[in-house]
Amino acid sequence: MKIETYYEMYRLIRQECYLDCLKEVQEKNLRRIRAQKKIRIAFQSSCLAEWVGDALVRKFAENERFDVTVVIVWQVNTDFDKEIPALIEHFEQSGLPYRLSDGSVKPGDFDIVFYTSPYMEILSHWLDRDISLSTLVCYIPYGFYLADIQKMQFNLFAHHICWKNFTLAKGYDIMAERYSDIGAYGMVYAGYPKLDGLLDPACADRAAWKIAGKGPVKKIIFAPHHSIAEKPYYATFAANHRFFLAYARAHGEDTSWVFKPHPMLGLSCVKNGVFSSLDEYDAYCRAWDALPNAKVEMGEYLAYFASSDAMILDSVSFMAEYLYVHKPALFLTREGERFNEFGEMVASLLYRASGTDYAAIEHFLDVLIERDPMKDARENFFRQVLDYAAEHRKSATQFIYDDIVCSIGV
Repeated sequence: MKIETYYEMYRLIRQECYLDCLKEVQEKNLRRIRAQKKIRIAFQSSCLAEWVGDALVRKFAENERFDVTVVIVWQVNTDFDKEIPALIEHFEQSGLPYRLSDGSVKPGDFDIVFYTSPYMEILSHWLDRDISLSTLVCYIPYGFYLADIQKMQFNLFAHHICWKNFTLAKGYDIMAERYSDIGAYGMVYAGYPKLDGLLDPACADRAAWKIAGKGPVKKIIFAPHHSIAEKPYYATFAANHRFFLAYARAHGEDTSWVFKPHPMLGLSCVKNGVFSSLDEYDAYCRAWDALPNAKVEMGEYLAYFASSDAMILDSVSFMAEYLYVHKPALFLTREGERFNEFGEMVASLLYRASGTDYAAIEHFLDVLIERDPMKDARENFFRQVLDYAAEHRKSATQFIYDDIVCSIGV
């Protein structure tokens, strides 16, 4: 039987032989690719908030050896009408070449494919079983691995077919050895290209906060997660969404807010009865936008990170991402939340309060933002574990580009 896809190889080759077979396939591809005049590269994108950033695509496009395309792929557990048109608009404005995964394009059409979603079985017309053995697979996670779901973070099919599994922080290789059937094979510590924008001193200037007051104003990001009834539980939105909207409305003179919901929050709210329909959820979002001191932001958020004073959240990856701007954050807790080893370390660096402890939330807003007694602990952790730019002396975008170019020998 001829094996033509990674899916077939993964299912048919015995586990003890699999890694050797994977390495042989990848070496064969490298020999072929090095001899080609043009190397075709695709970047999969399913959600603007999870996009790795235009800079990495442009970096490869500047090299005449590479023919680069973004492939917009609907991930079927997200809201098509919100995510896909936003991506199309973004890439139209950016000028980057893109195609839609409507069945006319497959992973096997490219020599190298960068994935940002590991959930290959729910990528419409871009499925796990479509990936030809002639394609080298790279993976850049769309967020930090903090939740207590290690098998999903390290041992999915996507991880088992990677040529390059670029990691965002130190220590992931140790966890992979513990949880992945192939250990840390393919893992390369690169940092987070999506956060490279924070290296730009002018990043904060691009934010457009709505300021109603004339005096000092605290700029707050409210970032709720979607896991209302999905284990492990993080989302507290069902209990406190009215409180935050009311607080922002009542403090129009001295606070400015960005409501930054997880892309899947609306669907989760309807599924779990927080709102009766997406129209009702959209009405809630419009209520934020209608305030003179608040706005909803569904896309690019780095400028708001950089220019904010604090974040209130139960979104998991943001726990680590927000450490890059060196500002205080309040994590809203609930029964049933669980973190992996890395997540426990990050969680210990954040202020924490129950998602229904409104007095503690107000204490954070009134007192802790300014006093910030945990600042030194956060800074120490950042320097030791997260500061990829200082360690590599380059951005994550540049690091990934250099690693690929060096590995191919272009």
